[in-house]
Amino acid sequence: MCNRFSTIIANFQAGDPAALEIYFNTYKRPLHYFAKSLLKHHAVEAEEIVLDSFVKLWQQRTGFDSEEKIKAFLYIVTKNACLSFLNSAYARQHFETELPDDLLTEDPEGYAKQIKAELLEMIAKEVQKLPKTQQKVIQLSHYENKSHSEISEALQMSKNTVYVNYSRAISTLKKAFKQQKDWLFTFFM
Repeated sequence: MCNRFSTIIANFQAGDPAALEIYFNTYKRPLHYFAKSLLKHHAVEAEEIVLDSFVKLWQQRTGFDSEEKIKAFLYIVTKNACLSFLNSAYARQHFETELPDDLLTEDPEGYAKQIKAELLEMIAKEVQKLPKTQQKVIQLSHYENKSHSEISEALQMSKNTVYVNYSRAISTLKKAFKQQKDWLFTFFM
């Protein structure tokens, strides 16, 4: 496994787009969660910042000799870009933005947001393994904060069917994370 990572990093440094794609697929969603947690209601800007972070990574690819350095670089660049956006004249003029205190310091809050972003990515991967109806119920419930009545209406099914699908999905997710021993999952469900 270690040889595989060495090969990916060597290919990345050499300019292989397939190696960049591996890092993109690994870190795009957690970075997006991270940026959205910092920018709150600026999802479009968060996505643009994440994409720009990958461009910067690609431009500096020869300087990375480990996956840990790549990950750290992506989170630092993303955090700094979020801070720059929130401080920009454009943002102050067009949005009611308040600069989050945890962006300015190296406190545990920032790291907690990074861990939460990575945990949300793990959860999203497990949700994708659920049957389609259960996926949709979880998405509407947890990601869009809809009530069971609203989900029932949106999916054209009875409230009881929504409840059953929700319960089965949560049960499956708990089992999956219990098997993986990812005890952090319990904090978010």
